[in-house]
Amino acid sequence: MTRQEALRVLWKRLLVLLLVMLAVSTSVMVSSTFADFGNTGILVFMVGNIGGYVGMHRSLGELNDEDLVGLAESWWSLVAPSVVGGVLALVLYVLFMSGILGGDLFPKIRSDEVEPVKSLKALALQHAEGVTEYAKLFFWSFVGGFNQKYVVDVINSVRAK
Repeated sequence: MTRQEALRVLWKRLLVLLLVMLAVSTSVMVSSTFADFGNTGILVFMVGNIGGYVGMHRSLGELNDEDLVGLAESWWSLVAPSVVGGVLALVLYVLFMSGILGGDLFPKIRSDEVEPVKSLKALALQHAEGVTEYAKLFFWSFVGGFNQKYVVDVINSVRAK
């Protein structure tokens, strides 16, 4: 397989991956609305997934021919960075909720106070304090997916304290 053939396969698969991820995320978000379950975590995961997708797409030009062909032969190697991006965005969200990461650059998260604090469902019922805070949350969620090393560095810096 040539470099151009591998890129053509990868671009098609990445488009399919993006469309599937958006469809699944949208359906989960719609169903969770009717289940009285918070959507913020789902949105964070979705934005982190998109960040992972964009980061993967952006890095294709930097890969050598052998790596591109190997990547084109495996669906998993395309799915994993996107899913990991969503998970790392959720880790950032938990760090914001906990107050470990705070300041003007980071979103302020508040509880809906619908559920008692001892309930795990209370974790899902956390929201940003307004439009500006949601913008910060989604920005950092995208960054968490796009630059996964950043979140790992944040975790390491928290762990070192």
